[in-house]
Formats: sequence, structure tokens, C-alpha cells
Amino acid sequence: MAEAITAARLPESSRGKLSVSSAGTAAFDGMRAASNAVKVLAEIGIDLADHRTRLLTKEMVDEADLVVVMTEAHRDEVLDLAPGSAGKVVVLGELESSRESPDIADPIGGDEEAYRATRDEIDGLVPRLLDYVVEILRVS
Repeated sequence: MAEAITAARLPESSRGKLSVSSAGTAAFDGMRAASNAVKVLAEIGIDLADHRTRLLTKEMVDEADLVVVMTEAHRDEVLDLAPGSAGKVVVLGELESSRESPDIADPIGGDEEAYRATRDEIDGLVPRLLDYVVEILRVS
């Protein structure tokens, strides 16, 4: 959901300059997005029907300018996979200093409401992420 929301919220001026992709630390390659994820993103005009999962690899981390994760545990997994990547890994929730926890709950296995809550949480943080990208990568 984070990839699709971020891509949908990219300003026109950044399209073509930035590439947004996703991979999971515990994903199986080629699986469809959860039906609840597809449904709740469709509610805000984002089509996730063709999305397929990918397992994160060291090569993906090495090639990325920025790796955005949903939890501190994900950050640890990325750093275990690619130890030299610490400077380019950020937990999405860390970009909002007023949050109690930087972690975003994984709705997998949950009902539509759980997916909706996660969608809204991510969607609320994406503007901060885009500001961060402009700041650190100097992309506008």
C-alpha cells in the first residue's frame, strides 16, 4: 500500500525523476496484494489490482537511494541484509516526531477496517516522506 500511495501522491514535477517500488522482508515473489488492500486503495482512487509482491534483496537495497520501512524491526532486517545501508533506511513513522511509535501496524490478515486504518496512516505520512525526499535527495 505504501508504494502505491506514494506513487499516486508524487507531484507532477517529480514524476520521471523518482522511482517508487516495494519489496517485503518476508514476502513471497509474485503474490497478489491482499484483497482488502486492493479494496481500500480503490476507495481513494488507487488501483492495486496488478501489484505483485517481491522479496527484498541486498541488491535492491544497494541500488536504492532511500529505503523506507514500516517498522523498526523492518529496519533491523534491512540492516542485517545490507549492513552498509544505515544512512539510507528510514522508518516512515519517524518522519512525524509527534507519534508515540514510529511503527505502522501491518494489517495482514485483518479486516477492511484494519487495512483502512493503515492506508490512512500511510497516506497521512506520505507528504512528510515527499518533503524528506526533496530534502535529502534534492529532488523536486
